[in-house]
Amino acid sequence: MLILNKRDLEELLPMEEVLEVLANGFREVKEGRCVVPVRFHLSIEEFQGQFLYMPAYLSGLKQSGTKIVSVFPQNFSKGKPTIYATYLLADPTTGELLALLEGATLTGIRTGGTSGLATHYLAKKDAKVLGVIGTGYQSFFQVRAIQAVRSIQEVWAYDVDAHRLQAFCEKMTPSIRVMPASSPLETVRRSDILVTATTSQTPVFAGKDLKPGTHINAIGAFRPDMRETDDTTILQSKIVVDTFEGCLSEAGDLLIPMSEGKLKKEAIYGDLGDLVTGRKKGRQSDREITFFKSVGFAMEDVVTAYHAYQKAIEKGMGRQIDLTS
Repeated sequence: MLILNKRDLEELLPMEEVLEVLANGFREVKEGRCVVPVRFHLSIEEFQGQFLYMPAYLSGLKQSGTKIVSVFPQNFSKGKPTIYATYLLADPTTGELLALLEGATLTGIRTGGTSGLATHYLAKKDAKVLGVIGTGYQSFFQVRAIQAVRSIQEVWAYDVDAHRLQAFCEKMTPSIRVMPASSPLETVRRSDILVTATTSQTPVFAGKDLKPGTHINAIGAFRPDMRETDDTTILQSKIVVDTFEGCLSEAGDLLIPMSEGKLKKEAIYGDLGDLVTGRKKGRQSDREITFFKSVGFAMEDVVTAYHAYQKAIEKGMGRQIDLTS
């Protein structure tokens, strides 16, 4: 079994390659060659935590694996990360365990890559200014991915946590011009492409402030009771989801206006697989506002993990261990 750590994954997974393997994965899904059960939650009530198990199998590509994510909020008081993640990659033809990968970095890269893929189809070709609301761990991967598909000249970023915002700006500045915004309003009004990556339960900006032609990647709210965008944003946008099943189960950005009778399921334009396969067109005018909602999909993990594994074998990277000896 091969072990790949954070540093290995960062070297093995350049964003341009990740975009390509994700596109192949969405094609497999659209052609019906993907099995992804609903993720299983195991609650550990005694310690106020939970484990999430996210398996996937791509029959056409012969790839399979499971991500295990733990969320223990009390870890913060113990000086430990709230979230841990590990990926187990397996050979679906034999059941052999092929690799163990550090899961947080894998998740960051594949989530960023999925936004980048959506941006490729939905953002204006001449988009140059990227706005980021929420500058936590995922935001770095979002910027990298969007840079891979558009010629971004500057980034305007906002976070309710001033220290986190400063850390983001300092980390990103060597590679691109990053400006700290004084408010979400300033971020939104300057942006051609907008990323929201927060854990907010209420909208983080006003849809009336969006410029015509803006593309939005909403990746933060991942539960039915959470939302980052208001009704104005949703009702004026061309909506594309990563998957219908996931978003219609977990995406409060869509489920809340649906529950209030303001949005119908039929108003969702399509999923990312529709765009990748050409079944539906992406952006069709420079003035339309486009909206991509992502809650995560286990297929994205397995194709990205398998690509890293193949490259590591070719390059002799990682550490091999034998669990049977």
